[in-house]
Amino acid sequence: MHMEFPIDLLQTFSSIADTGSFTRAGEAQHITQSAVSMQMKRLEEIVGHAIFQKNGRTLRLTPAGETLLGHALMILKAHNEAVAVFTRPQMFGQIRFGCAEEYASRFLPTVLADFRKAFPRIRVDIFSADSPDLKQMLIREDLDLCLLGHQAGGGRVIHREPLVWATSCNGTIHTEDPVPLAVYHEGCSCREWALDALRKSGKRHWIAFVGQSISSILAAVRAGLAVAPVSAGALDPSFRLLGPEHGFPLLPVSELSLHQSDKADKELVSCFSDYIVEFFQRIN
Repeated sequence: MHMEFPIDLLQTFSSIADTGSFTRAGEAQHITQSAVSMQMKRLEEIVGHAIFQKNGRTLRLTPAGETLLGHALMILKAHNEAVAVFTRPQMFGQIRFGCAEEYASRFLPTVLADFRKAFPRIRVDIFSADSPDLKQMLIREDLDLCLLGHQAGGGRVIHREPLVWATSCNGTIHTEDPVPLAVYHEGCSCREWALDALRKSGKRHWIAFVGQSISSILAAVRAGLAVAPVSAGALDPSFRLLGPEHGFPLLPVSELSLHQSDKADKELVSCFSDYIVEFFQRIN
C-alpha cells in the first residue's frame, strides 16, 4: 500500500499536539480552523485510524496518534534541517537567549548541538536568570528570545509540567512538624504558589533554605534536609514525590512559554525557537 505524509499536514498535526486545540494550531500555522479540520480528516484517512479523541473540552492523541507524532517529529526535524542546508547555508548572526538554569540544563545540550549542525554560523549567547529578571531583560531589549516558566503570561506556551513536592528518596524530613522547606528567593511564582497552598491547607512549615538555582534547592532536598516545590521534570530517581496522602496539597501546573523581542531578527529567532519547540514536543 502506497502511503505518503505531506509536510503541511504533519506541521498542523504537530501544532495540535503541542497546543491541544485546533483553533490555536490554526493560529500558529496561519490557517483557518476549518482548514485545520480538513487537513486532519485527510491525515486520518491516510493513516486509516483516528488520531484524536476528545477529553472534555480538550483533545488527546489516540494510541495511533501517539505513534504518528513520534514519526512526525522526526520527519519535520529532518525536513527543516534539509531546508536550512539548501536555503540558508550562509545565514549568520547572533541570538541572545535567556532561560532559567532549571530548564537550560535539561534541554540546551540537545538543542544547541542540533542547531549548530544546521546553522554553524549563528552565534547563541545564553543568559541564565529567574523568570522575572529575564522578562525585564526582554523588555529592555537585552534579549532576543527567552523561555519563561510558571505561567508568566503571554508568549507561546510550549510545555506544561506539574509542580510537585519533593523529598529525598530515603529521608523522613517530610514527617516533621513543622516541615522544613527549601524554596527560591522572594518573587518566584513557584515559591508563592507553594506557600499559599500550605497556608490554605493548614500544614505547618518553615523556610529552612533559600536558593537562587534549582541545583541549590535540590542539594538541600537530596541531603534530606528539606522538602521543596519543584517542576516534576527536574527530578531523578534520588527523589520521592509527596502528595495529599502525605499531607501535602496539590500544586498548580507550570507553563513554559517562549517570548520574543519586537526588535529581534525574526528569521534568526525563528530558526532557534523551532529547535526548542521540537525538543519539548518530543518529551510532552
